Amino acid sequence: MTETCNETCDSNGVVLRQDPQVNPTGCFIYNTSSIGDSFNGLATLNSPSRPSLNFPDPYTNHNLMNVGHCIKHCIDFLFTYAALENGINCRCGYADALQTYIEADNKLCNKLCTTTTYKGNVTYPCGGLGAYTVYKAEIQYFTPPTGITVEEKLNIMNNIDKDKVKYPNYRGCIEDNRYCGQRVLGNRCTNTETMTVEECINYCREGNYRYAGLEARVQCFCGNTYNPLGRLLGSEYCSNSCPGNNYQLCGGSFALSIYEVPPLSNSNNSNNLPLIIGLSVSLPLLIICVIGFLVYTKKIKICSQSSDDPDDPNNPNNHHI
Repeated sequence: MTETCNETCDSNGVVLRQDPQVNPTGCFIYNTSSIGDSFNGLATLNSPSRPSLNFPDPYTNHNLMNVGHCIKHCIDFLFTYAALENGINCRCGYADALQTYIEADNKLCNKLCTTTTYKGNVTYPCGGLGAYTVYKAEIQYFTPPTGITVEEKLNIMNNIDKDKVKYPNYRGCIEDNRYCGQRVLGNRCTNTETMTVEECINYCREGNYRYAGLEARVQCFCGNTYNPLGRLLGSEYCSNSCPGNNYQLCGGSFALSIYEVPPLSNSNNSNNLPLIIGLSVSLPLLIICVIGFLVYTKKIKICSQSSDDPDDPNNPNNHHI
C-alpha cells in the first residue's frame, strides 16, 4: 500500500472526485396508468426486523449528490438501475424498474449535475421535475459486492452498531470532511483494491495510531483523535463492501467506518507459555533422572561384581575343597 494523503483539490479546496464515465439509458417519466412503482428498490430495503436502518426513497444528499454518487449507492445493494430526478433525488431499481415508466423527450431531463474531477469538470444529465435520467448501475472502477446476498449485507449493517462481541472495536459511521487537509482522520492514509478492516487496522497500528477509518471502499485513514459531535451517521451511509472481504463494510462517500485500533493480541505468546514452562522444568529434571539412573546402574554393577568375586572368602558361592 502507498500513502496518499496529499489530496488534489478544486479551487474551493474540495477533494476532487472520479469521473464515473457512464452514459444514460434515457429520460423516463412515471406511467400514470400503472399500478405501483417499479423503481422503488430503496424502499424494499426497509424492514421491521431491521429498525436501525432507514433507506429513504428517494435518497437525497444535497452536498454529495451527482451521477457517480447515486450509481454507487445502487451498486452497493446489487440494483440494476440508478435514476436521478430533479438533480438531487436518487432512486434504485431492479431489472424490472422501467416496467411502470415510459420513455420521454430528453428535454424533460433538463437538470445537469457538474462534478469537478481529476480530469476537469464533467457534466451529466440528472433528470428534471418529475422526470428521471436512468443509468445502468455500473461503474468501471466500482465493483459490486460478490459472494454475499443483499439480505446478509443488510443484517451486517443492522448489527454492526449493536453486536459488541462480533464487532468490539467498531465506533460508528462518521461523516468525513470534504475539504483537503481537514479530514476527520488525516494523519496517515492509503488505498488499495484489496482493502479489509484488518488491513486498515494493521496499517494504522504500524504508525502507532489509535483509530482506523475506512472510506469509499478502498481508502484507509488513521488518527489519534476525532470529534463525532454532529457527524454521526446511520449505518446505511457506510454501505460500501470492502473489496478484500465483502462481508465487511468499508465506509461510503465521505463517510468513515471507524474502528479503535486494539493492541496486538498476546494469544500467540500465551499459547506457548505452558510449553516454555514445561521445557524449563522438564529438561533439568530429565538430566537429573538420567544421571541418577546411570549412577544407580553403575552401583548395582559394582555390587554384583563384588559379590561374585571368586577370591572373596565371604562369597557363599565359593566352596573351598
